[in-house]
Amino acid sequence: MSYLKKPTKSEITWLIECQFIEHQITAGAWVTIQKQLVGFELIPDLDSENLGTLRLHRREKKDYRKNLKSKEPKLYAILNTTPQKEIQVLTASPRTARRFMDQEYLVLSNRMPDEVRAWIASYLGKR
Repeated sequence: MSYLKKPTKSEITWLIECQFIEHQITAGAWVTIQKQLVGFELIPDLDSENLGTLRLHRREKKDYRKNLKSKEPKLYAILNTTPQKEIQVLTASPRTARRFMDQEYLVLSNRMPDEVRAWIASYLGKR
């Protein structure tokens, strides 16, 4: 395994490893397995299949501010609905996450790590 010594980030991008578990959902006689996003690793294993790049966009600044001011800010992992469920996008914009939901992607969220909150706040303060 290839572990990094420090976070892989710039002013506008951060490579983050998403941590998932699979759990069973039962609806009547039907049982299905679904991924659940349980957290984020900010110093990722580069060999992981669960890497996503959080990329900040100027046009989403209002979304980021609103998210940071919420009771519990979230990060959203947007996954393909193929059996592999690869990460398509990692975002801090609730509006972007909703757009992907409308396109039938699997959208999972979890609490935004404090380090990411500070990084986004710094980005917003510079622009």
